[in-house]
Amino acid sequence: MTEFFAHCVEPSARISPMTAILVHELKHIGTGASGVSGSRLISSAHEFFEGDDGKLVVGAGKLMGRDDLENLLREILNRSLRKATLLPTAVVSISSTHIAWTTPAAVRPMIFKPVGLKPQTLTVPWPRLLMVANSNSHFSVAALASNRRITAHTKLYHAPLMNVNQVGRVCTGSAPLPDYCDAEQLTAWEAVMFESAFTHVNHPHSLKVGHQADAVETKDCFKFWADLATQNTVRFPNSALNPLKMSVTDFISRHA
Repeated sequence: MTEFFAHCVEPSARISPMTAILVHELKHIGTGASGVSGSRLISSAHEFFEGDDGKLVVGAGKLMGRDDLENLLREILNRSLRKATLLPTAVVSISSTHIAWTTPAAVRPMIFKPVGLKPQTLTVPWPRLLMVANSNSHFSVAALASNRRITAHTKLYHAPLMNVNQVGRVCTGSAPLPDYCDAEQLTAWEAVMFESAFTHVNHPHSLKVGHQADAVETKDCFKFWADLATQNTVRFPNSALNPLKMSVTDFISRHA
């Protein structure tokens, strides 16, 4: 599939050209005393056929009247209206350039590879997360303290994770990224978060450790998660979350 169609059709769709519509400008230069000049547009429809070399060729055209154009546009509109797409219940917002969704709080592995420390995989309780992926291959995340249905008034928190900056943008490094940001790619985007190795803290407000709300370093963050793993904690302690000074709408709009 060409990049031209990448954000308006499904990745698995097959594109087959049917008809080309050409718009022609007819210029009329007046003669005589009036000297009137002007132009008008006409259109023609051209079917595609396969040439001897197997390549598609634009065939001879047929002039189209106004009714022909209106009928064609109406048919295109009706086809698009007939198509229905069911979205996963986790999806919060979607457009041609982004998708935002939530992942549930759950106990799952977390991979660490901080500089100067031995790589480790810890089994820890992840908080519920709000994720946003966009068509520029940017990935962002914030934390949620509640399992309630997300609304414009839901409070957001900094994701208590390494490799996430102060506005929620994930530093993906060399991790392979999905080609699209649609409902079919949610699992692939989640893998960027859940299956990549965390290396460093990007900002000091990522979480609260003891009385530290704005001075967290990489070693503090790693110890926090290591303690949760050692204690076999099954629910993320919301008291460790730092408020993110953005509304849900602002967060999604910023990263869409």
